[in-house]
Amino acid sequence: MNLKNVIGAMTLACAGVSSVPALAQQTAAQQPQGWMWGFGVAASQDVYTDFDNRIVPIPIIGYTGEKLRVYGPFVGYELFRESGFTLDAQLVPVFAGYEEDDSAVFTGMDDRDFSYAAGIGLNYDTGSWIYSLSTNADILGKFDGYQASASIGKRFRIDNFMIEPSLGVTYQDSNYVDYYYGVRPEEATTFRSAYNGDSAVNTEIRVAVSTPQFLDGMTRLEIGATFFDDSISDSPLTDDDTALSAMLVYTRFF
Repeated sequence: MNLKNVIGAMTLACAGVSSVPALAQQTAAQQPQGWMWGFGVAASQDVYTDFDNRIVPIPIIGYTGEKLRVYGPFVGYELFRESGFTLDAQLVPVFAGYEEDDSAVFTGMDDRDFSYAAGIGLNYDTGSWIYSLSTNADILGKFDGYQASASIGKRFRIDNFMIEPSLGVTYQDSNYVDYYYGVRPEEATTFRSAYNGDSAVNTEIRVAVSTPQFLDGMTRLEIGATFFDDSISDSPLTDDDTALSAMLVYTRFF
């Protein structure tokens, strides 16, 4: 499972706002500041062959200040804000990869490791529509590549509930795809051919519902689907081109 969507749901629930761009756009007067705690659970499919669905518990400790936001390994720092636009510097983990014993399809292959990336995000918040662009690059030398994302979302409020559908695309360069979905020549077998991954553009649709109604904190449920590019679904390591995910997160300030 690519857990990059943990960033979105976890960050949003921590902040008590309705989207990643919205988080970036909240002013110091609007957004509570200080330390927070919480917990959650994420469930996701993966397109790797015979790879078990993952259920991941999420303990949360975070801090939000006037410019700095820290949610576990996710770090953002506001560089610029003007007329609904916000530019952030970001440090984010890359939750991808596998170990050899995760599936029989990986037998005889080297593990593919998680990594950490640095980048920037540009957001524009009109109040109801939210637009986001971001890019980040590997800084640990695991896949030596980069990713870039663009999304658009809209907020609907019904009583104490915020409903947020969104649509996004993510570009992953050939180094990323080849590292996580490629098969090196020395790893090829009779049943697993060598494969050199090309760059990919994946599409995501998501719907989130958040509310401050329970236990004096913020509760957020998000469900979504990712539709993978042919350069990923054609890999001998995968057997599908679509992955579903769901996440439930609760947070509150100390």
